[in-house]
Amino acid sequence: MDIIDSVAHLIFGKYVRKHIHRYEVQRSMIRKSGMGVLIDQYITQAYFISFLFASLAGIAGFLLGYLFLADLELYMLGISFPYQWLEVNFHLLLSIVLALVFFVVAAYLTYYIFMSIPEVQANVRASLINQSLPYSTAYLYAMSRGGGMNLLDIMRSLSENYHIYGSSAEEIGFIVKDMEYYGTDLLDALDKAGQRTPSGKFRDFLEGLTSVVTSGGDVSSYFKVKNDQYRLTATKEQKVFFETLGVLAEVYISAFVAGPLFLITILVVLGLINPGSASILDFVVYIIIPAGTVVFLIILNSLTSENPKIHDYYVVEKKLNNFSHVPLKHGDKNEEQKRRMIRYYAALTRLKDTLLHPFSLFSNNPSYVFFITVPLAIAYAFYSMDDHINIGNVIYFRSFDPATLSLVDDHIFISLLILLIPFVIFDEIRNYRVKQIESSIPDFLSNLASINEAGILLVDAIVMSMHLKVGVLHTEVKRLVNDISWGTKLDDALRKFEYRIRTEMTRRIITLIIKANETTSDIKSILTIAAHDADMQRQLKKERNAEMFVYVFIIYISFMVFLFIVYILAAYFLPVMPASTEGAFTGMSLLLDFDLEKYTLLFFHAAMIQGFFSGLVAGKMGSGSIKSGIKHSIIMMSIAYLLFALFI
Repeated sequence: MDIIDSVAHLIFGKYVRKHIHRYEVQRSMIRKSGMGVLIDQYITQAYFISFLFASLAGIAGFLLGYLFLADLELYMLGISFPYQWLEVNFHLLLSIVLALVFFVVAAYLTYYIFMSIPEVQANVRASLINQSLPYSTAYLYAMSRGGGMNLLDIMRSLSENYHIYGSSAEEIGFIVKDMEYYGTDLLDALDKAGQRTPSGKFRDFLEGLTSVVTSGGDVSSYFKVKNDQYRLTATKEQKVFFETLGVLAEVYISAFVAGPLFLITILVVLGLINPGSASILDFVVYIIIPAGTVVFLIILNSLTSENPKIHDYYVVEKKLNNFSHVPLKHGDKNEEQKRRMIRYYAALTRLKDTLLHPFSLFSNNPSYVFFITVPLAIAYAFYSMDDHINIGNVIYFRSFDPATLSLVDDHIFISLLILLIPFVIFDEIRNYRVKQIESSIPDFLSNLASINEAGILLVDAIVMSMHLKVGVLHTEVKRLVNDISWGTKLDDALRKFEYRIRTEMTRRIITLIIKANETTSDIKSILTIAAHDADMQRQLKKERNAEMFVYVFIIYISFMVFLFIVYILAAYFLPVMPASTEGAFTGMSLLLDFDLEKYTLLFFHAAMIQGFFSGLVAGKMGSGSIKSGIKHSIIMMSIAYLLFALFI
């Protein structure tokens, strides 16, 4: 990339710097998107890469006109030239014109895409900031309520946990950076952040904070008001999201279930008369349905984001350098060897635990099961289909006869079951555990707040909560109490507690409690706020799950309709059609080589493909995760397989 920057700057740098005032809008968007690139550097890259793509497109256009249109004669176009040299050089001129057209179009499209990228990234960043803003305001309100930190310390604390609280915390970090590294005062830093952020909601939050700070108002009360406002807004936005999802569900059913079904029905009837319809039918089943569903999933993914990956920030071993100025007494000569042996035995212990408790490993990380199921599925497919396929059959797909291909389909489906069912089982176990934990967290925090309100320290409150009903958290709370009783610091014990549970909700809450325990003695208020925030998240998830179930049910109904129509065509319509012109009605010319088995196999493939992709859509709509759709895909494909295997 440095070479591209250097060449682009050498060719277009002078021109861009001379007309840099034209790109103020792009400058603002680049700043808001957080791309971290200078405006002149980005514009020169846009010019240079546009020129490269345009040159390649121009060469392609010239070759198209000179090589592939060489046989095009003038009389075909009805063109006559007054000059002989124009007629002689017609193909060369046509090639040059095509090259120019391709060059201009490619240059414009590439440049337009480059100019649109900052705006797109800014919109994505604005969406991420808006999603994380309720959690950040809850943190700010809780820490300001404790009274042990000033506003700058609170914002610095939030920015240090940006990996937990998201993009809004990162925006707060820019304010802290302006104040600490550039000496900007608070009001100017807030004003710059408002100009820099792509989120209108975050800009309004900063403007309100500026007014409160300027007037000397109560910052804690302001954070509380904004936190309540964003919670209410989240509820309203979720309702709007449900309406949008309902529209998308109708679009999916119309465009990718009913539409292909209508085409399949029409093309089957036409296929009895015209052999060309069979190729179109193959295109619909094997290309249109998968490709269309993938595009729909991409659009759906832009509206519904999956849970972010939880990074491992817990550090097991730390290097102490706080007392680096104190001279140390050297240990034994073999001290480093002892350390290596300790690390070796620690790794050996982890391996031993993994081998002795594989179900715990797979329950915590369901994707690890693919290390076992992928080789098993490949081995089964290889040994079961070795007698049915060869390289020639793979290359020439149509050389498969329907009987052989139906046997191969059976083994492919069984291989998919071997590959996916273990992952689905462990993924559901993990999801169930996460749901149970997140449903128990608000009650656990409420119990801690009630005990702490009676004047009992947080450590003692945690010990006492072990004897209360905390549901699935009881085991983890017991381990937390054991860590504390063995002398572990409360902060480290809470971090281990969070690390074992590993949910998005517990990350935010435990981080808030740890920081509050370090800075203030008013833990009760922090626990109450955290419990209220967790309960709000729980209620939103319950409403979402209830609404999403309706759309999952709609997807199942649409698939059942698709499967029923395909089954009727394969089991009742096609078998009664005459196989030759002897049984045809007067005036109706049917194909002599009509292959019933081929069409039946095609319908089976259509049902299986539709079931697989409809399951993915159901999972994305139901829980916001494509991984959760694998179980729906297996269910739908199994229904289709059993229907065709038993009744056709």
